[in-house]
Amino acid sequence: MRYVLMVFIFCASALAGAQTAQSPEQIRAEMAKIRQTTNWDDPVAAEKANAEIKKLAGQLTGGKSSTGSPGNQQAQQGGSKSPGLEAKTPAATKENIIAIADRFYNRSYKALDPASKIQFDQDLKTAASDEFSLKAVKSLASTGGSLISMGDDHNQACVYITSAVKAMPADTLSINNFGAYLRIIDSINTSVPVLLYANKLYSQSPIILTQLGCSYFELDDMKQAEFYLKEALKYDPDFGQAHTALCDLYIKQNRLQDAILELFAGVKGIGFSYSKASSNFAYLQSQAENSPGGESEKEKFWEETRSQMNPPDALASLVPEVDRLKMPRFDSPQKVTDWMEGGGYGAAVQSYQGFHGQFMKFNKQFLQVHREVPELPPNAVLRDYPNERFALDCITEYFAQASDEEAHEFTVLADDIMKSLGKAEELYLNNKERYVKEYKNCAEGCGGDGYCLEECHRIYCSKECPAANQLNKELQGYYEDYLHLFKTTIDNQKGILDDLYEFTGQWFSKIESPYWSRIYAYEIQRVALSIIGNTFAAHMQAFPFSVGQECGPDCSVFANPAPPPPDEVEEKEPKENNCPPDKKVNIGLAICGISFDCESVEFGCAAGAAFSIKKNFVNKSTTSFVGVGVDAEAGFAKVEATAGFTMTRHANGDLDVGVKGEVTGKLGPVGKNYEATVTVMEGPRTDSKDVIVVGF
Repeated sequence: MRYVLMVFIFCASALAGAQTAQSPEQIRAEMAKIRQTTNWDDPVAAEKANAEIKKLAGQLTGGKSSTGSPGNQQAQQGGSKSPGLEAKTPAATKENIIAIADRFYNRSYKALDPASKIQFDQDLKTAASDEFSLKAVKSLASTGGSLISMGDDHNQACVYITSAVKAMPADTLSINNFGAYLRIIDSINTSVPVLLYANKLYSQSPIILTQLGCSYFELDDMKQAEFYLKEALKYDPDFGQAHTALCDLYIKQNRLQDAILELFAGVKGIGFSYSKASSNFAYLQSQAENSPGGESEKEKFWEETRSQMNPPDALASLVPEVDRLKMPRFDSPQKVTDWMEGGGYGAAVQSYQGFHGQFMKFNKQFLQVHREVPELPPNAVLRDYPNERFALDCITEYFAQASDEEAHEFTVLADDIMKSLGKAEELYLNNKERYVKEYKNCAEGCGGDGYCLEECHRIYCSKECPAANQLNKELQGYYEDYLHLFKTTIDNQKGILDDLYEFTGQWFSKIESPYWSRIYAYEIQRVALSIIGNTFAAHMQAFPFSVGQECGPDCSVFANPAPPPPDEVEEKEPKENNCPPDKKVNIGLAICGISFDCESVEFGCAAGAAFSIKKNFVNKSTTSFVGVGVDAEAGFAKVEATAGFTMTRHANGDLDVGVKGEVTGKLGPVGKNYEATVTVMEGPRTDSKDVIVVGF
């Protein structure tokens, strides 16, 4: 459970590479392996493991670890503490926090390369010239937080953050970011007093409370971990990272019902990665289906899944109505003789075979789609859509399970019908065997007398004919029971099919990536076809042929035509969503920002002077801009404007120059962008786009 929360950015951050022979990821993986494979009940093995972890932690932080076994997460039986907890935790006082910050500052400052040291000294001098004002201190803290997320040397981040802490130990931002830094470098024990002190400064921050809960979790103090995570949710009930951490905690404590509630709350609060959410969901599903509670626990799990995934608002269609697969019409004759002797059952078998061939063809396409690799421009990153994909995984799995359970219930009830019919048929055959023996004995005693033979036949038919009629009547009755059962399962499977599209619609419509939307369009259709396939399988129910009337020549049962076969299932090619051409995403990073749309990405900064560089992945051009920029804001409203000169290098080497003016209006997370350019080669051009604002 390694959730690191900066005040300026909500994400799990990892150092991109410390100056060691191994990358931070490799070091952490080696530390995790030691924790998982060590027998902590063996004092010798535990001491050796702690020494190895301490050594690795020193490599990770650029010096020797001072906190024993940082980040020890191994599970202990009997609720015992991990060996690394024996170290005494410093008190959460101002003096101790400054001392800790000073220790880490001295170690990291020595490890800086010359260029980084010069830059830091200059920034520190600037803050000092401003007499370490609140603005200057927050700038140092934010710079350190930014370096944790995007830098390649954690020592740079450390000196900025610890300088802020030493300059203004009452600044909550600085203390929180210092605690986050300590968690990143596996100094979990040391992070606790720092975060406790941050909580003293401001006790209602869900970020600080969640980090405290995560640190206590990693130190195997489940009581304190649960307390602080619940405190975080008290102040922000929708804080996803706190729900996610509680889910892990409840899984560890085998509190499955509590865990699934936190799982979905974490997904809705954007606190899970896709792989983490899917992993936890699969674990909880496995535990529910294999629990001693049996079906009741399994039903609770799927009922909660449906409840959590139930769309609260008006439902949007998955795709246009014509592209949805519809349940075919299944016509079954009302008489069992028409079903069996008249060819209805044979037509049902042929229809199923046709559907099966269509399903196999779709499976080949499905596998081909999953083997496709997304086409991305150089240096582009595929958006993950973790919440939407996890929700669609849950929904499709739920409705596939619901359809299979409906099919299983149908099979059980249909088997009961066929067992009862089999008993009636067995009784008839036993009686008929007795009637035939009696007839033979009677005929052998007649000695060829015609009257005697006719009487023997009359006696035989007086028993056989009513028995045959009774069996045929029961056969028709059981067939009607089957028809009623089949109609019920058609209605139920059709409801499941309709619900599949309704539940997936709102989530699928949020996936703007052609790659992911294509994959999930095929996944939804795969489940839809499996639901239809279960209905086809239920339609193929064979019955015994009706008993022939030996005592009567009525053959009219063969006169009726066979019923028409079910409609063929339409073949539909799932369609992906296209990137909206009139939208732009703007990510603010202090005075700088990154914006991207369907064909380009632009990075720029403005603070009086303005510059930017823009890469167009469609026409392969690169545009540089230099000018001036101004902005104004009031509450949630903000207006930004820039004007200056542009220089564009095209893919063929041509160079074009011009001027550009741009105005962006923002209201909270949305806005509008207007841009006008005039260049030598392309002339005047204007453009406007809707803006989605992501601010840090």
